[in-house]
Amino acid sequence: MNKIRDEIISMLIEHSRIIYSVLSDMGVFYSGWAEDYEKNKASLDKKKSKMQLSEEDADVIKIELIQKYSEAGADLGDFIALILKMDNVINYPLEFVDMLPKIKLDGKSNKEIGKRYEKLINKTINMATVLKSTIKSLRDKPDVVFKNTTAIHEIENEIDTIYRQFLEYIYSNENLNIRVLLRLRDSIVLLEQLADRIHDIADIIRVLLYQ
Repeated sequence: MNKIRDEIISMLIEHSRIIYSVLSDMGVFYSGWAEDYEKNKASLDKKKSKMQLSEEDADVIKIELIQKYSEAGADLGDFIALILKMDNVINYPLEFVDMLPKIKLDGKSNKEIGKRYEKLINKTINMATVLKSTIKSLRDKPDVVFKNTTAIHEIENEIDTIYRQFLEYIYSNENLNIRVLLRLRDSIVLLEQLADRIHDIADIIRVLLYQ
C-alpha cells in the first residue's frame, strides 16, 4: 500500500505543478489584458491555448490515477476525492481568461479596478504556490503539510476580504454601466470560487495527513 501511495503522490505532485502553471499563466494573461488587450491579443491567444493544453495534461493525470487506483482499496478514497477537487480548480482560471476580453473599462475606474484585480490574482497564485509545496511534502513532512494547509486557510480569508471590498467598490461606482458591472462581478466571483476550491483541497489534505 505504501508503494501505491507514493505512486499516487507523485501523480498529485505533477498535477499540482500544472495547477500552478495555469494560475501563473492566468496572471500573465491578466497583465497583458490590463495593458492593452487589442495590442496584445495575439500573444494572449497563445497564452490561453497553453492554458487549455495544460488542462488536457491535468485531465490525463486525473484519468490515469482514477483508472489505476480507484479499486485498489478503501484507504485510497480520499486520494481519489483529492484529484477530482484538484482537477476542478483549473476550470476557474480558464473561465476567467474567457471573460476578461468581454470587459471594456475606461475612465478613472481603470486604475483602481486594476489594483483590486491584482490583489485577488496574486493571492490565488500564492495559494497555488503553497498547494504545490504542500503536496510535495505529503510523503514525509507532516509538519510542513499542516503549516501549509493552515496558510492556505489564512490566505483564503484574506481573499474573502479583498473580494467583498472589490464587490462593494464596483456596486458603489456610479461610473460603471450595468453591463460592465455585472461582468466585473462575475469575473471576481470566479476568482473567489477558485480560492474556495483550493481551500477545499487543503481540507482533504488535512484528512490524508492523519490517515
